[in-house]
Amino acid sequence: MNKKYKILIALLFILIMLLGIIVIINNNNDNKVNISGGILQEGIIPGYTEEQIKEILQRKADESTFSFEINSRPIFKDGKSEGNLRIANPPYNKHLIKVEIKLDDNNKKVFESGEILPNHYIEYAKLTKKLKAGEYNATATINAYDIESGEYKGTSAAKLIIKIES
Repeated sequence: MNKKYKILIALLFILIMLLGIIVIINNNNDNKVNISGGILQEGIIPGYTEEQIKEILQRKADESTFSFEINSRPIFKDGKSEGNLRIANPPYNKHLIKVEIKLDDNNKKVFESGEILPNHYIEYAKLTKKLKAGEYNATATINAYDIESGEYKGTSAAKLIIKIES
């Protein structure tokens, strides 16, 4: 076998390996969707014990209520980095939710989630407005909508303290 064929075979092997890696990466990202500076993922937000997960999955929601989770003290390394917002729409909810976060002192919007279906969450996300180092009082407004019709069902709110480290 001459030198050209050996090089060609080596290049084909490398190409096949790269294609395999790309396929694996794409398959691992099938349940992740980028929205508003964060990644929307399906499932229960990480950090629960097996017992807590069983309890969550056994809950049933009333059509007239909705639940959500959000980190009340998210931390961002700097004004451009992702922070641990940990927004979750639990699997037992009957409604999709949209989350909007505004600063209390000037009412400026610093985050908007887009639609989050039940059994989906955003663990880390970037803010839509760059903030300087410090702590900011904010309010997360959570709006619930009917999954089928999109009809508005209600609003809840949560107080946050956003920390920007540097």
